Amino acid sequence: MEQEIKETEEVQITTSKDYDLAEWVCQFDDDEPIVIAWSNSKENPGELSFTLKPNSDSNIIFRSADGTKSFKVFSRSMTKEKRDELGLSSDTEETPS
Repeated sequence: MEQEIKETEEVQITTSKDYDLAEWVCQFDDDEPIVIAWSNSKENPGELSFTLKPNSDSNIIFRSADGTKSFKVFSRSMTKEKRDELGLSSDTEETPS
């Protein structure tokens, strides 16, 4: 099977811009972004990291300013379908925490 390679007329290379002071935001659809963290120092603007452990208590929930929308990130026991897809043993049970 042959594939045709098309010539590209224009290539744009973008680089990320570092901020000396930053805000980290979450946004629901096209709603106004909600600030969830910010840097306090130009010398060390920091970073925002989330760590979710593999247990039932591990979750982060963001809510829209008007409270009508929420976005939840959480861990759960791997589904049988995903285990099968990855070729993992399907008989593995959840481990009590």
